[in-house]
Amino acid sequence: MKFALLATAMFFVGLTPALAETCKERFVALLKDRSAEEPVKILITQQIKNGPKTVNWSYQDGKGNWLTEMVEPANTPWSMGRENVLYTSNDKGRSWTKVRDMGDQSAANAKALEERAATVEGAVCGQAAVDGKPYKTVEASSKMLGSFKGDLHEKFWLEAQSGTVARLEMTMKGTGFESHTVQEIEPAPQFVMPTP
Repeated sequence: MKFALLATAMFFVGLTPALAETCKERFVALLKDRSAEEPVKILITQQIKNGPKTVNWSYQDGKGNWLTEMVEPANTPWSMGRENVLYTSNDKGRSWTKVRDMGDQSAANAKALEERAATVEGAVCGQAAVDGKPYKTVEASSKMLGSFKGDLHEKFWLEAQSGTVARLEMTMKGTGFESHTVQEIEPAPQFVMPTP
């Protein structure tokens, strides 16, 4: 996900058909660009309907590498993707074991996002304040069309001045499955990927 995004000047031009299209285009741009250009850390809380809640920190180094640090449940192994290799750690990151080569998934991921983008509907742009801090919001629904088919609704919260994505809320519904996920995103300039 790109965190220094498009200028926000076109957000509130007026309630016209052009605005609705502009809002949809903004949502599609946010949907399709899921790579961090600078190091970030993301607190991810997921609640599965009639199932467990999970909480983890996800770190991205801005170079395509990532690390997942499990918070809840605490005894769950950590995982790391570094230079297209998947690793796991059973001792909270003190040591890492190679699981497999992942290969470069960027083309497949881009194709899946393009397919989802073609299904976007009901885009709405707005604004909100949390603890006095202003945000611009962009939300819409789309469909997952791969091996797991489902309906998604996502809402991006962008800092009003910078356009930086600070929060993402997502509800996913599939056959016999429903989950709600919240990602709280912040810069992590000091983050350094571990060396396995």
